[in-house]
Amino acid sequence: MSLISVIVPVYKAERYLDECIQSVLSQTHSDFELILVDDGSPDKSGEICDRYAKEDLRIKVIHTENGGVCRARNTGLDASGGEYYMFLDSDDMISKYALEVLFKDITENNADVAIGTVDSVDFPTELPEGNPDFVWTETQALEKSIEDNSYTYSSCAKLYKRETFKDVRFEEGRKIHEDSYYVFCCFLKKPVVTARDYYIYRYRNNLDSASHASFSDKYFDILYFAQQKKSIIDSDFPKLSQKANNILVKASLAMLHALCNTKNKEHNKCVKECIKTVIKYRKDFIPAYIGDSKWFRIVRFHMYGLFRILYRIKYSDRVK
Repeated sequence: MSLISVIVPVYKAERYLDECIQSVLSQTHSDFELILVDDGSPDKSGEICDRYAKEDLRIKVIHTENGGVCRARNTGLDASGGEYYMFLDSDDMISKYALEVLFKDITENNADVAIGTVDSVDFPTELPEGNPDFVWTETQALEKSIEDNSYTYSSCAKLYKRETFKDVRFEEGRKIHEDSYYVFCCFLKKPVVTARDYYIYRYRNNLDSASHASFSDKYFDILYFAQQKKSIIDSDFPKLSQKANNILVKASLAMLHALCNTKNKEHNKCVKECIKTVIKYRKDFIPAYIGDSKWFRIVRFHMYGLFRILYRIKYSDRVK
């Protein structure tokens, strides 16, 4: 076996942190180190981390001033020593088979990234059989990212080979879509990627999700990262340039949904620009799921204004 570094940024997680840590300690692949980065958490999360570190030598705790999840993950990367690494959020959990399955897929296929699926139900009780469902080479993983394939959404539920991505870091100071951009930057290296339809990562549904949260300027990160991705594709992968217009469409649609949560007229210009982008690149839109197409039609056929009014009525207590 090879050492795997599991990196967990910790902030205001005292309610769920025990479950998160226990899910790592119960792994059937025992050759791992657990890096807990206490991001200046004001609750008892730091104390919980220290307690576990005293009980298990595989656990390393780093206490830092609050700098956000991107800085915490970068800190964990810099402090880790595994040949492979993965990210786990402190309110989530992984299956006891997660490291074993991902390690098997990444090593047996001489891959750079191994991916499992994310859900919020009970974990499977048996190991999967057979080979991964997909093996992507050259620019195939990058193209899946451009298409908004579900395997490419998150930086979590993935095992990375350190040597391949040793110079890739999260862009600090950003708060939304920063993890999908990290994955995108990894895929720029034309890695070999395996993907398996096997549930390894439990995402905890957050009632304060972006779809229902009050609007703030952090949502402009959605457009920022989309523009960054498109610029890189245009420059380094011109054959994928037209397909990459889908990135701009998806980001504009996401931004328009977020803008339903504000009455600030200063953002009306952004609304118009996003609608303009959707219409301009409508032929390059690649629907990833049913809701995707529905939201696209609302904007494409000029029904966004009505939707926004109805949304504000329904969620009047959340719109500012």
